[in-house]
Order: sequence, then structure tokens, then C-alpha cells
Amino acid sequence: MMRGVMRGFVVAARPLYLPGGLLLYAIGVALGRGPRDGAAIAAGAVVVTVVHVLTHFVNDAADVVTDDRTASPTVFNGGSRAIQRGLVTPRELHLAAAALAALVLLLAAMEAAHGLPRLAALHLAILVLGYAYSGAPFAFGRRGLGEVVTALVMGVLVPVAGAEAAGGATAQTLALTLPLFAETAFARLSTAYPDLAVDRATAKWTLPAWLGERRASLAFGAVALAIAAAGLAVAPALPAPGWQRACALAVASAAALVAWLVGSGRAARRPILVPLVGLGVYGASLVVVLAVCLAR
Repeated sequence: MMRGVMRGFVVAARPLYLPGGLLLYAIGVALGRGPRDGAAIAAGAVVVTVVHVLTHFVNDAADVVTDDRTASPTVFNGGSRAIQRGLVTPRELHLAAAALAALVLLLAAMEAAHGLPRLAALHLAILVLGYAYSGAPFAFGRRGLGEVVTALVMGVLVPVAGAEAAGGATAQTLALTLPLFAETAFARLSTAYPDLAVDRATAKWTLPAWLGERRASLAFGAVALAIAAAGLAVAPALPAPGWQRACALAVASAAALVAWLVGSGRAARRPILVPLVGLGVYGASLVVVLAVCLAR
């Protein structure tokens, strides 16, 4: 019994998505002012991963009705399926999420006690907004605000927290959060798109569900322009500006391709194309950005 529940927690954690948060955190660490605090960096990595898992747990527990109606779930849509497969219950996921939240609170309290109040505040903000994505009473992910909240947490707060653990955020850190915010919003739009129809049917108002098929294509086009503009604007202030421009333009091009796929109706016939393109290019871009930041 216990082994089955533990397996359910692992499935509900959605390990495929967890490296993304750590990549963003590592980018922040690479751009920190220094000197680096090894214990603070390690604690921050734990916080980022724990909150990411907590968010997945609360999301699965809140989306049971929607996920039950997903006819063709994939690794990108329909939830983790841990509840649907009988591996774990919503109550067990909520209890596990509460335990993870307590761990983050403990780490934040220790950071504040050791003279790192800004880092503690950032970690608390990551916790609160991570929970609020699906958790009551906020449930931003069901009110058309989930993509913005995710972009704020992952694209801004996580790298800034990494930099803070590595001696403090610099102008480079803050500049890079502009394209990271837009790119993370694109990635979240991409993962929300395949569930558009079932989300609309169950009143789960992700941004694609709220906009509908045609207007969702316009949203992808708008985010493509935002990524390109932000990336080109801040590239001169970042390490290896040429690589930074190339990464931003690659992700912007992927967003433009997705806008065309959605607008032409091709994405509706094969919805999995959208997260494959979106997450694939976004993830590759983060790896390159981290490499050039480490090599500065």
C-alpha cells in the first residue's frame, strides 16, 4: 500500500518538468554578484524543486474533473494521471503538499535567522504564488491568470532567488528576466493549449481556453513579438550578446510557428505539436543561456 502511494507521489510530481525550474535557478546563480553561499544555493535549489512538486500536487488534486474528461492524455496534457490510475487520492496529494510547504517555511525561517531576509522573502513569494496557481481561494490557473503567474515565478522570481543566493542580483540578472518572463509565458501557453477543449467544457479558464482557438493564435503571435523585442533589447547588457540574441530569436520563431499552427487549424488536429515545439525550443534555449552565463 505504502509503495503504491509513494509511486503515486512520484508520478504526480511530473519529473519531466522539474529540470526547467532548476535551469532557470542555475542561470540566476551564474549571474549572481558573488561571493556564492553554497548552503544558500543548495537550499534555494531545494525550495525551487519542492515548490514545483507542490504545485503539481495541488494542480492534480484541483483538476480531477477536468483530467477525468481528457479523452487522449499525453505526457503534456490531462494531468499526471496518478489519481486516475488509483495510485494516490486528492486528499493524500493535499497532505503531501502541506508537508512540502512546511519544509519551505522552515528553510525560509532559517535563512532569515542567518541574515538572508531577501532570500527568505523570495522563497516565500515563490511558495505562495506556486500554491496559488491551483490552490483555493486563488486558483489563478483557472481564471486566465495562470500563464502570467507562472512566468512571474519561473521567469523572474526563481532566477532572482538564484542570484540572491550567489551574492545578490545584478543588472544583468534583472535584464535577463525580461525575455525569460516572455519565454516562460510562451512555454506555459504551449502546455495549456492541448487541453483547450476540455478546459472550456469544465470551466477551467486557462488563457487558451478563455481566448478560444482563433484568439489563442493571436496570443502566441503577441508573445513571439514580446520575446523578440525583449531579447534584442537586453542582449547587449548580457554575457555573449550574440548567443543571447540567437536564443531569443529562436524561441520567438517557435512562438510564431505555433501561432501559425494554431491559426491554420493544424494544431487542432495534432495538439501535441504545440508543447513539443514550445517546450523543446524553450528548454534548449535555457541550456544555451546557462552555458554562456557560466562561461562569462
